[in-house]
Amino acid sequence: MSIQFATSPVEILAWQRRVLSEPRLSHTASRIATSLSLHINSHSGVAWPSLRTLARVSNTSYSSVKRAIRRMVELQLLQVERGDARRANRYRAILRRDPPRPAPQRAPDPAPRQQAEPRPVDDAAIARVVAHLNRAANACFPDAPGTATYRILRRALRRHAPETLCAVVDLKTAQWGRTEQARYLRPSTLFTPSRLEGYLSELHQRGRPASPPPPPSPEPPRDPDPTTRPPTAPGKVRRHLDAMRHILGRAVDSPPGHA
Repeated sequence: MSIQFATSPVEILAWQRRVLSEPRLSHTASRIATSLSLHINSHSGVAWPSLRTLARVSNTSYSSVKRAIRRMVELQLLQVERGDARRANRYRAILRRDPPRPAPQRAPDPAPRQQAEPRPVDDAAIARVVAHLNRAANACFPDAPGTATYRILRRALRRHAPETLCAVVDLKTAQWGRTEQARYLRPSTLFTPSRLEGYLSELHQRGRPASPPPPPSPEPPRDPDPTTRPPTAPGKVRRHLDAMRHILGRAVDSPPGHA
Protein backbone atom coordinates (compact mmCIF):
# COMPACT_ATOMS: atom_id res chain seq x y z
CA MET A 1 0.00 0.00 0.00
CA SER A 2 1.44 3.36 -1.02
CA ILE A 3 0.74 6.50 1.02
CA GLN A 4 1.25 10.05 -0.20
CA PHE A 5 1.85 12.62 2.52
CA ALA A 6 1.25 16.34 2.22
CA THR A 7 4.63 18.08 2.04
CA SER A 8 4.56 21.14 -0.18
CA PRO A 9 2.30 24.14 0.52
CA VAL A 10 0.06 23.14 -2.37
CA GLU A 11 -0.35 19.62 -0.98
CA ILE A 12 -0.99 20.97 2.54
CA LEU A 13 -3.74 23.18 1.11
CA ALA A 14 -5.21 20.15 -0.67
CA TRP A 15 -5.20 18.23 2.62
CA GLN A 16 -7.04 21.07 4.35
CA ARG A 17 -9.71 20.93 1.66
CA ARG A 18 -10.00 17.20 2.11
CA VAL A 19 -10.47 17.61 5.86
CA LEU A 20 -13.09 20.33 5.49
CA SER A 21 -15.04 18.26 2.94
CA GLU A 22 -15.09 15.16 5.16
CA PRO A 23 -18.70 14.85 6.44
CA ARG A 24 -17.76 12.36 9.17
CA LEU A 25 -15.48 14.88 10.89
CA SER A 26 -16.95 17.33 13.38
CA HIS A 27 -16.49 21.06 13.14
CA THR A 28 -14.22 21.08 16.17
CA ALA A 29 -12.05 18.33 14.71
CA SER A 30 -11.80 20.23 11.39
CA ARG A 31 -10.62 23.33 13.24
CA ILE A 32 -8.01 21.29 15.11
CA ALA A 33 -6.82 19.73 11.83
CA THR A 34 -6.47 23.19 10.30
CA SER A 35 -4.39 24.30 13.29
CA LEU A 36 -2.25 21.18 12.94
CA SER A 37 -1.58 21.86 9.25
CA LEU A 38 0.02 25.20 10.17
CA HIS A 39 2.84 23.31 11.93
CA ILE A 40 3.73 20.95 9.04
CA ASN A 41 7.31 21.29 7.89
CA SER A 42 7.36 21.89 4.12
CA HIS A 43 10.56 19.86 3.67
CA SER A 44 9.94 16.77 5.78
CA GLY A 45 6.12 16.84 5.88
CA VAL A 46 6.18 16.26 9.66
CA ALA A 47 4.48 18.28 12.38
CA TRP A 48 5.26 17.89 16.10
CA PRO A 49 3.15 20.37 18.12
CA SER A 50 2.13 19.30 21.60
CA LEU A 51 -1.49 18.56 22.43
CA ARG A 52 -1.67 21.64 24.66
CA THR A 53 -0.32 23.80 21.83
CA LEU A 54 -3.02 22.51 19.49
CA ALA A 55 -5.68 23.13 22.14
CA ARG A 56 -4.49 26.70 22.63
CA VAL A 57 -4.19 27.52 18.92
CA SER A 58 -7.57 26.00 18.01
CA ASN A 59 -9.26 27.40 21.14
CA THR A 60 -10.48 23.94 22.21
CA SER A 61 -9.88 21.65 25.15
CA TYR A 62 -7.13 19.10 25.67
CA SER A 63 -9.58 16.20 25.51
CA SER A 64 -11.13 17.55 22.28
CA VAL A 65 -7.70 17.54 20.66
CA LYS A 66 -7.13 13.91 21.67
CA ARG A 67 -10.53 12.87 20.30
CA ALA A 68 -10.01 14.77 17.04
CA ILE A 69 -6.62 13.15 16.44
CA ARG A 70 -8.04 9.72 17.18
CA ARG A 71 -10.90 10.35 14.73
CA MET A 72 -8.57 11.57 11.96
CA VAL A 73 -6.47 8.45 12.37
CA GLU A 74 -9.61 6.30 12.02
CA LEU A 75 -10.60 8.16 8.83
CA GLN A 76 -7.06 7.73 7.43
CA LEU A 77 -6.46 11.45 7.35
CA LEU A 78 -3.52 11.47 9.73
CA GLN A 79 -0.60 9.25 10.65
CA VAL A 80 0.70 9.50 14.21
CA GLU A 81 4.10 8.42 15.47
CA ARG A 82 3.81 8.21 19.23
CA GLY A 83 6.40 10.09 21.25
CA ASP A 84 7.61 9.70 24.80
CA ALA A 85 8.26 11.87 27.81
CA ARG A 86 11.06 13.71 26.00
CA ARG A 87 9.57 13.99 22.52
CA ALA A 88 6.13 15.03 21.34
CA ASN A 89 4.05 13.04 18.90
CA ARG A 90 4.89 13.40 15.23
CA TYR A 91 2.08 13.81 12.72
CA ARG A 92 1.91 13.34 8.96
CA ALA A 93 -1.04 14.51 6.86
CA ILE A 94 -2.19 11.70 4.57
CA LEU A 95 -3.08 13.17 1.21
CA ARG A 96 -3.87 9.89 -0.51
CA ARG A 97 -3.74 6.23 0.34
CA ASP A 98 -3.81 3.81 -2.55
CA PRO A 99 -5.45 0.46 -1.83
CA PRO A 100 -3.19 -2.55 -2.10
CA ARG A 101 -3.14 -4.03 -5.53
CA PRO A 102 -4.15 -7.66 -5.74
CA ALA A 103 -1.31 -9.91 -6.62
CA PRO A 104 -1.61 -11.01 -10.23
CA GLN A 105 -2.49 -14.63 -10.63
CA ARG A 106 0.40 -16.34 -12.20
CA ALA A 107 -0.37 -18.82 -14.89
CA PRO A 108 1.10 -22.24 -14.46
CA ASP A 109 4.51 -22.49 -15.95
CA PRO A 110 4.62 -24.44 -19.20
CA ALA A 111 6.83 -27.39 -19.61
CA PRO A 112 10.43 -26.28 -19.35
CA ARG A 113 12.05 -25.86 -22.69
CA GLN A 114 15.33 -27.41 -23.33
CA GLN A 115 17.89 -24.72 -23.71
CA ALA A 116 20.35 -25.05 -26.49
CA GLU A 117 23.75 -26.06 -25.33
CA PRO A 118 26.37 -23.33 -25.71
CA ARG A 119 28.58 -23.58 -28.72
CA PRO A 120 32.23 -24.43 -28.22
CA VAL A 121 34.38 -21.34 -28.56
CA ASP A 122 38.04 -21.30 -29.49
CA ASP A 123 40.52 -18.47 -29.77
CA ALA A 124 40.69 -18.84 -33.56
CA ALA A 125 37.01 -17.89 -33.94
CA ILE A 126 37.48 -14.86 -31.69
CA ALA A 127 40.56 -13.78 -33.64
CA ARG A 128 38.65 -14.17 -36.89
CA VAL A 129 35.80 -11.88 -35.81
CA VAL A 130 38.19 -9.31 -34.31
CA ALA A 131 40.27 -9.24 -37.49
CA HIS A 132 37.15 -8.74 -39.59
CA LEU A 133 36.01 -5.90 -37.32
CA ASN A 134 39.44 -4.25 -37.43
CA ARG A 135 39.46 -4.32 -41.23
CA ALA A 136 35.92 -2.98 -41.53
CA ALA A 137 36.26 -0.24 -38.89
CA ASN A 138 39.96 0.51 -39.55
CA ALA A 139 40.64 -0.16 -35.87
CA CYS A 140 43.00 -2.26 -33.78
CA PHE A 141 40.92 -4.06 -31.15
CA PRO A 142 42.90 -6.74 -29.29
CA ASP A 143 41.97 -10.41 -29.27
CA ALA A 144 44.20 -11.51 -26.41
CA PRO A 145 42.61 -13.50 -23.56
CA GLY A 146 41.67 -11.39 -20.57
CA THR A 147 40.70 -8.29 -22.53
CA ALA A 148 37.17 -6.88 -22.64
CA THR A 149 36.93 -7.63 -26.37
CA TYR A 150 37.84 -11.26 -25.74
CA ARG A 151 35.20 -11.66 -23.02
CA ILE A 152 32.44 -9.98 -25.05
CA LEU A 153 33.11 -12.08 -28.15
CA ARG A 154 33.47 -15.28 -26.18
CA ARG A 155 30.00 -14.75 -24.70
CA ALA A 156 28.52 -13.86 -28.12
CA LEU A 157 30.13 -16.82 -29.89
CA ARG A 158 28.54 -19.24 -27.45
CA ARG A 159 25.20 -18.54 -29.15
CA HIS A 160 26.11 -17.39 -32.65
CA ALA A 161 28.48 -18.51 -35.36
CA PRO A 162 31.46 -16.35 -36.39
CA GLU A 163 29.89 -15.85 -39.81
CA THR A 164 26.82 -14.31 -38.16
CA LEU A 165 28.87 -11.85 -36.15
CA CYS A 166 30.88 -10.90 -39.24
CA ALA A 167 27.60 -10.27 -41.08
CA VAL A 168 26.53 -7.95 -38.26
CA VAL A 169 29.81 -6.07 -38.63
CA ASP A 170 29.22 -5.69 -42.37
CA LEU A 171 25.65 -4.51 -41.81
CA LYS A 172 26.54 -1.79 -39.33
CA THR A 173 29.65 -0.76 -41.29
CA ALA A 174 27.46 -0.13 -44.32
CA GLN A 175 25.10 1.97 -42.20
CA TRP A 176 27.58 3.84 -39.99
CA GLY A 177 30.78 3.78 -42.00
CA ARG A 178 30.75 7.39 -43.18
CA THR A 179 28.68 8.97 -40.43
CA GLU A 180 29.28 10.19 -36.91
CA GLN A 181 28.13 6.80 -35.64
CA ALA A 182 31.25 5.16 -37.00
CA ARG A 183 32.79 5.49 -33.55
CA TYR A 184 30.27 2.91 -32.31
CA LEU A 185 31.80 0.19 -34.49
CA ARG A 186 33.25 -1.55 -31.46
CA PRO A 187 32.64 -4.85 -29.66
CA SER A 188 30.87 -3.29 -26.67
CA THR A 189 28.24 -1.84 -29.02
CA LEU A 190 27.91 -4.58 -31.62
CA PHE A 191 28.08 -7.77 -29.57
CA THR A 192 26.45 -7.07 -26.20
CA PRO A 193 23.36 -9.33 -25.86
CA SER A 194 20.83 -6.49 -25.57
CA ARG A 195 21.95 -4.85 -28.83
CA LEU A 196 23.02 -7.93 -30.72
CA GLU A 197 19.51 -9.38 -30.79
CA GLY A 198 18.20 -6.23 -32.47
CA TYR A 199 20.99 -6.24 -35.04
CA LEU A 200 20.32 -9.90 -35.83
CA SER A 201 16.63 -9.18 -36.34
CA GLU A 202 17.51 -6.33 -38.68
CA LEU A 203 19.96 -8.57 -40.50
CA HIS A 204 17.29 -11.24 -40.91
CA GLN A 205 14.83 -8.74 -42.36
CA ARG A 206 17.38 -7.32 -44.78
CA GLY A 207 18.51 -10.75 -45.85
CA ARG A 208 15.00 -11.93 -46.67
CA PRO A 209 14.81 -12.37 -50.47
CA ALA A 210 12.33 -10.17 -52.16
CA SER A 211 9.72 -11.71 -54.39
CA PRO A 212 10.68 -11.15 -58.05
CA PRO A 213 8.33 -8.99 -60.12
CA PRO A 214 6.04 -10.83 -62.51
CA PRO A 215 7.36 -11.04 -66.09
CA PRO A 216 5.78 -8.57 -68.48
CA SER A 217 3.09 -10.00 -70.67
CA PRO A 218 4.08 -10.14 -74.37
CA GLU A 219 2.35 -7.56 -76.45
CA PRO A 220 0.61 -8.76 -79.66
CA PRO A 221 2.27 -7.63 -82.89
CA ARG A 222 0.71 -4.53 -84.22
CA ASP A 223 0.06 -3.84 -87.89
CA PRO A 224 2.03 -0.94 -89.21
CA ASP A 225 0.00 2.14 -89.58
CA PRO A 226 -0.37 3.00 -93.20
CA THR A 227 -0.47 6.66 -92.34
CA THR A 228 3.06 6.41 -90.96
CA ARG A 229 4.59 5.00 -94.19
CA PRO A 230 6.86 7.46 -95.94
CA PRO A 231 5.05 8.91 -98.95
CA THR A 232 6.34 7.97 -102.38
CA ALA A 233 7.53 10.97 -104.30
CA PRO A 234 5.72 11.18 -107.68
CA GLY A 235 8.87 12.63 -109.29
CA LYS A 236 10.83 9.45 -108.65
CA VAL A 237 8.18 7.29 -110.34
CA ARG A 238 8.10 9.59 -113.35
CA ARG A 239 11.89 9.58 -113.75
CA HIS A 240 11.96 5.79 -113.44
CA LEU A 241 9.32 5.36 -116.19
CA ASP A 242 11.15 7.77 -118.50
CA ALA A 243 14.38 5.85 -118.03
CA MET A 244 12.63 2.58 -118.92
CA ARG A 245 11.11 4.08 -122.11
CA HIS A 246 14.50 5.46 -123.16
CA ILE A 247 16.15 2.05 -122.75
CA LEU A 248 13.40 0.29 -124.66
CA GLY A 249 13.45 2.89 -127.45
CA ARG A 250 17.19 2.49 -127.96
CA ALA A 251 16.82 -1.27 -128.14
CA VAL A 252 14.19 -0.96 -130.89
CA ASP A 253 16.03 1.69 -133.01
CA SER A 254 19.51 0.03 -132.95
CA PRO A 255 20.36 -2.08 -136.16
CA PRO A 256 21.05 -5.78 -135.82
CA GLY A 257 24.61 -6.66 -134.75
CA HIS A 258 24.96 -3.52 -132.57
CA ALA A 259 22.90 -4.80 -129.72
